[in-house]
Formats: sequence, structure tokens, C-alpha cells
Amino acid sequence: MSPTNYSSPSSRPRRQLHPPSAPVPRAPSPCAPPPSPPSPRAQASAATARQAEDRAEQMEAARDDSRFGCGEVACDLHKMEKDLNGTFCLDIHNCNEATIHPANALLIQALQLCSDSTASVQPVLWDHMLHCWASKLEEDAETVFRGEKGRKHIFLLNNISDVSRLMRRPGAAFASRELMGKLVSLIQTYKKSFLAESWVPLNDTLHSNMDEFTAGFVAACDYQRAWKVKAELRYDLREEIVDLIVPPYEAAVQLQANRGRGSVSGVLRAIAAKKKKQKKYTGEDLKREIRALFEG
Repeated sequence: MSPTNYSSPSSRPRRQLHPPSAPVPRAPSPCAPPPSPPSPRAQASAATARQAEDRAEQMEAARDDSRFGCGEVACDLHKMEKDLNGTFCLDIHNCNEATIHPANALLIQALQLCSDSTASVQPVLWDHMLHCWASKLEEDAETVFRGEKGRKHIFLLNNISDVSRLMRRPGAAFASRELMGKLVSLIQTYKKSFLAESWVPLNDTLHSNMDEFTAGFVAACDYQRAWKVKAELRYDLREEIVDLIVPPYEAAVQLQANRGRGSVSGVLRAIAAKKKKQKKYTGEDLKREIRALFEG
């Protein structure tokens, strides 16, 4: 009987150890019921909590802004300022010069709140809110009417006129001569800008090329004839265009007639004009064309 050969522990084959595998997550049983939605009372409670948090943030922001004072009025004014600075925008594809900007109604609300503030700070608040509103109108007008000469100014004038109407309605406690004066100043500013962009350049052609003036005048009338303008603006705009265009035109026509009377060059110009068969306008003709501009 041969002796038993015991291998030493070091010579025994080692058992390989594997780390424990991660537990495999169990798929939910298809028979398990889905989690139930929160009850209407819980949803309402959550919404109320969110509104309270938002209101607290607004109040904190208003307290940090000394322009609006403090309290509920300050909070509301602070929120309206933010809205005027960016929340409201126009639908570019469904907008024309007669579109009323949604910021107008917000401005009226803000002015009403300003009237509830201390009398000493009212003018400062009015100025600030008017500035925010006018800046928003100009920003959107630039976007909507880019490249359309004069039309953005008509949009601005229509909207200022709309706010002026809202201020004059019964029950508008915030209306004042000071506020109306600021609106009138804005209207005058945009009228001048409109005339400078759309009509003043025509006068520069009067003494150099009468045919160019006539072509430019006809084009301007055709372009603006169907624009929609508030009734209280239409008459004033027409008369200001008449005063700007007609007297210089009549003076240029008279000067041209005096220079050409009896001279060879004058006779040649008259013959050339007849050959062109271009309509010659009188001052009264221009007035009739201008006074037919714009629609209601």
C-alpha cells in the first residue's frame, strides 16, 4: 500500500471568487395599479403655494427697487414694468399700422396704480412707466415695419392716440394735464419724424428736377393712400403735408415759369414736356391728392 500523497495548501488550485452581482430590478407587475393622480384639492393647494411663492418674490424685488415705494402697489408696478419691458409682443404676420398694442391696456393699469401712490412720487412714476411703454412700442415697430418708410410712425401715432382716448374716458382718475401734455409731445415728435422721412425729401428735388418731384409725389400718395389712421390724426396729418409740400411747389413752378418765359431753353423745355405727356399738377391738384390720403 503506497503512502497517500497530500498536496500542500499552496499547491492546491485556488477557487476563483467573483464579486456579487448587482440585484436586477424587478419590472412592475402588469397587474399593479398606476399611481393615482393628486386630488383636485391637492392640485389647488399646490397652485396656491406656487402663487404665494411668486408673490413673495415679486414683493422682495419691489422692496429692492426704491422707485416704487413698498407694499402691494409697489409689487404690482414692479411686475408691470417687467411686462412692459418684454412680456408683450406683436404677431408680426398679423399686424398693420392700425394694430393696437396690448401694452396700451397695461400702461393704463399702471398709471391707475401710480395715482394711488403718494402724490410726491406720482410724476416720477408716470414718467417711468410712459418711458417703458414708449420704448416697447418703438422696439416692436422697428421689428414689424422694418424697411417700410413712414409706416412705423403711423403705427406709433395710432397707439398714442389710443392711450390718449383711454385717458379721456369717464372714470380715468389718473388723467391729468401733465400726462396729456406728455402724450401730445410724443405725437408731435412722431409727426415730425414721419414728415421728415416720407415727405421732406420730395422738396429737395423741386429746384433740380420737377419730373422727379412729380414721380416721387405720385408714388408717395399711392403708397400711403390706404393706410389706416385714427380720425383725430387724419385731418392734422393731411394739412401738415399740404403746408409742407404745396407752397414750395407753387413757388418752384412760378420760378420755373419766370425763368423760361421768352428764353430758348424755356421753349425747348416746354416742347420736351409736351412730348413726354406727363401730367402737370397745380397746387390745387396736390391738395386734392393729399387730402385723399389715409383711411379710417
